[in-house]
Amino acid sequence: MSDRLESSKQRDGATLSPRLHEIGLPLGKSNDEIARRYKHAAGKSSTYSPEVVDMIYHMAREGAMSEESVGQFVAAKLQAERDAQTIPEAATWDALVFLSANLTRLVIDPYRERCDSRVEIGSMRPQPLRLEGPVIFGGVDYSRIPETLFHGVMAASESIQSAIVVEPDWSAAQPSVQQMVALDVTHRKQQWDLSHASAIEMYAPSAHEISHDNIAPVMERIRKETRGLIPVGIVVPACHVRTVIDETISCEPDFYVVDAQWTENLRSIAIFPELEGPPDMGALTDTVEQLRKHRKEEIIPVIFRGGIRCGADAGKAICLGASAVTLGVAAVIGMGFKLVVIDDEAGLLEKIKNRLETSEVMTRVANVAKSITIEVTMLARACGKSSVRNMEPEDLRALSIEVSQLTGVPIVGTDFDFRP
Repeated sequence: MSDRLESSKQRDGATLSPRLHEIGLPLGKSNDEIARRYKHAAGKSSTYSPEVVDMIYHMAREGAMSEESVGQFVAAKLQAERDAQTIPEAATWDALVFLSANLTRLVIDPYRERCDSRVEIGSMRPQPLRLEGPVIFGGVDYSRIPETLFHGVMAASESIQSAIVVEPDWSAAQPSVQQMVALDVTHRKQQWDLSHASAIEMYAPSAHEISHDNIAPVMERIRKETRGLIPVGIVVPACHVRTVIDETISCEPDFYVVDAQWTENLRSIAIFPELEGPPDMGALTDTVEQLRKHRKEEIIPVIFRGGIRCGADAGKAICLGASAVTLGVAAVIGMGFKLVVIDDEAGLLEKIKNRLETSEVMTRVANVAKSITIEVTMLARACGKSSVRNMEPEDLRALSIEVSQLTGVPIVGTDFDFRP
């Protein structure tokens, strides 16, 4: 433990410290002060390692951040990742890397052409879900965390023109906040108030219950109640991707939500499913391939949910076929709680009981989402794209055979992938 504390005094934000201090970002008066503010989370979660938690703290640090400051931080982060010489574990987002644009196409001129980060879900509907960046707040059961935190995330979603996933009972009468209401299709006799919904996602307690017989009548009812104005989608469990899409594609959903944390038949009832294990990276590629089989790849957008920590993760998911990603535990970490250990759900719930003002939560969570969006646009530019929607699998290479098998991305230095 003493070694860890000594190490934290020497660096701020894990590997980010040297670059952050070089560019002179306002991170504090001394390394000791910074170390006290951004403590390591040396817990059991492999997804949210100490370095990852420190990175999220940086993105959400106190004070209003200008776009220039956020951009400087993201640039320092990307440089730190390039300087790292370690090979990551096999089946993680870290085992995918971006190709330099001069290996694929000419780089766009950032001084003359902006990279568009806007995303539209359900564009065939009169009132599609419009996002300023490819980030949606979800993957956390907000009805079971302190209400102040929930309202803080709602306010953050409004401030950056994003969206938040909520249960019907927690749908708030705030028309300026885009709310994606999650409905259990097995409760079809229940009365739902959908007056504040901007979009709807349908799920079931178990993967085998997401079938045409269960989805079709609920889809018809929702279309009637909402007059077909808003997009309606279906959650796809990672464990039954092909079956669910084959069963429900005839229901004509406006989008699919790939839940990479749903790896067994029963849907997790945890508040933070991301803490139960790593996401199934292959679920996104499986979904895209299945949509391609039905000739719907370019028609039905996909939202990816599970283990997104930063803009690099989000950018890789977009390259693999996602239109947007959901931000779960990373948003909670960014709220500003002094998290020393992230090991399990009970421990995290205990730590976030401390009172935070809604305005504090809003500012920090909004900073995290803005940093992720800016990082995605920087990566898109590096890949020669003028829009995040144009990112594609050809912009990636895999560092391990296992990840190449899961994603269909070629091994670095080759044009060969190990996808079965």
